[in-house]
Amino acid sequence: MTPAPPPPSPSPWECSPNHHLLPEGRHHERPLVYALALTASFCLIELGGGLWTRSLALIADSMHMAVDVLALALALFAAVAAAKPADERRTFGYKRVEVLAALGNGLGLMVLTGFILREALTRLAHPHPINAKGMLLISSFGLVSNIASGFFLYAPSRQNINMRGAFLHVGADALGSLAAVAAAAVILETHWLQADSAAGILISAGIIFTAFWLLRDSTSILLESAPPHLDIDEIRAALAAIPGVQEVHDLHLWSLSPGYEFMSGHIVAEKNADRDALLDAARRDLTERFGLSHVTIQVEGTVAERSGDRKM
Repeated sequence: MTPAPPPPSPSPWECSPNHHLLPEGRHHERPLVYALALTASFCLIELGGGLWTRSLALIADSMHMAVDVLALALALFAAVAAAKPADERRTFGYKRVEVLAALGNGLGLMVLTGFILREALTRLAHPHPINAKGMLLISSFGLVSNIASGFFLYAPSRQNINMRGAFLHVGADALGSLAAVAAAAVILETHWLQADSAAGILISAGIIFTAFWLLRDSTSILLESAPPHLDIDEIRAALAAIPGVQEVHDLHLWSLSPGYEFMSGHIVAEKNADRDALLDAARRDLTERFGLSHVTIQVEGTVAERSGDRKM
């Protein structure tokens, strides 16, 4: 029996370090579980407290927390899915699930804002009596819960858009709880019932701000935009400055998800240049200087060399 031929070796003039695509582990799951448990518990507490005290701010914040429960559950699912390794059909793995989850979270926040604003504007004209003492107690506990959830999510949110979405949800909740605390204090001191509606409007403003930020970042990644912290002209100039490089063209720069920036491109080598040395220098510059996770470069000969190859 004839032995099977060995697999073809990669071209020495292309670099594509696929080891960067291995899953980074599932260390983001534990903070999400803690935040989900806290948020779900205080969602029910605030909803019951809002109905008891007739506080729009508490009801609005409980609605926000209900969306957050779904958002955190979705973020947890995305974190698990993103840790799955690449396969034959999904050669880049599942990290884009995190970006889709972030986009869904942003859209959910925008929808929630409309309901809160409508009820807040109605109550400004027709205020309802409110149990301000109960409102103050419950919103204070809610604020503590949100701060604790934010503590768990802050560190991973700095490197991961999915975790950032979860953190922004919790942050908006904390602002909502703080607004409810302030509104309860105002009502207790001045008996101005519209303070509750004003707190609802402030909650909506915070939701709009955080949702816009989240939608902007996730949409940019899905549109394959160049990462904002990387300058493609600077990368092109760095490659062109490598001794032996005659020309750089067809550069493409995009993100799979934050922290996983990719680049592909072509460089034209000068006549008699050491192509392996060029490739090593380019790879070192792109990974060490610019922090790119995955680089694919094709090294080409000069126009004259390519024309000669075609005539042979």
